Amino acid sequence: VGLMIVGLMISTPYSSYLAQTPQSYQIPTMFESLGRASNDDERFILHNELKALVRETLTDFDSAESLSELFALWPAGIATVGRGEEMVTVLSWNSERQDRTQDYGAFVIYGFDKAGQFENLKWTELVHDRREDPKDESRSYRVDDWPGAIYYDIILTHDGKTPVYTLLGWDGANAQVTRKVMETMVISNDYIRIGVPYLNRPDGIRKRHVLEYSDELQATLRYEPDNNRIVLDRLAPSDPSLAGATAFYGPTMSYDEYVWKDGKWAFTSNIAVRNSKDRERNRPYNATEN
Repeated sequence: VGLMIVGLMISTPYSSYLAQTPQSYQIPTMFESLGRASNDDERFILHNELKALVRETLTDFDSAESLSELFALWPAGIATVGRGEEMVTVLSWNSERQDRTQDYGAFVIYGFDKAGQFENLKWTELVHDRREDPKDESRSYRVDDWPGAIYYDIILTHDGKTPVYTLLGWDGANAQVTRKVMETMVISNDYIRIGVPYLNRPDGIRKRHVLEYSDELQATLRYEPDNNRIVLDRLAPSDPSLAGATAFYGPTMSYDEYVWKDGKWAFTSNIAVRNSKDRERNRPYNATEN
């Protein structure tokens, strides 16, 4: 479906602009048009035009400068890590429907040469599959059944000689809940797997970690390079009777962490977080009034 929609480009007002402007400089205006779309049909067309534009830009780039322009002008999720052959950049974005559910797009750019130049790069598109359960922490995903997210950070670790990329992402979900997602990615022989069993938790090895909480609140999921750890909020319902109803979940001001150890992300609960801006937030979501 995503490829078929490319043929609709000739029927939209934006298409004349595409023909007159260098590819990388079309990106910000395309995002502005997507944000101003008045209905889901228009969003669908623009979202797929944006995917087609990124494909074209990555296929036809003619210099390191042109790709650097794409990265510099990209107004949505962009995460880069590594050097030389291990360098990876992920571009991602969302298009929100009128019912507040999401459509996502993403491209993984990799395969740079040892000097970190762009001449030999490769890229793969991640295809959002709305039928997948984004809360499933035991699943691995191919590039054509990706559950979707905007990635704001990427961490590089190694399992022996194998580079392991850990993605931190945001999922707008719907009008009731929002999600933060931690998931691992491995690239082997140009084959990309998202959700690889590298998360060592007390309940067993997992492939992803998903925080799901009230759409009205915020939650922490961040990498602290100085401490070499990923810190995340401990969530709880606003009342014990609402256990399991994640639309009523929020931060408790307690934190957990993942630390890379012996080729796995090792989980520890109830860790100390010092000098954190998170502590400047309001009282814990499930706290009671004095």
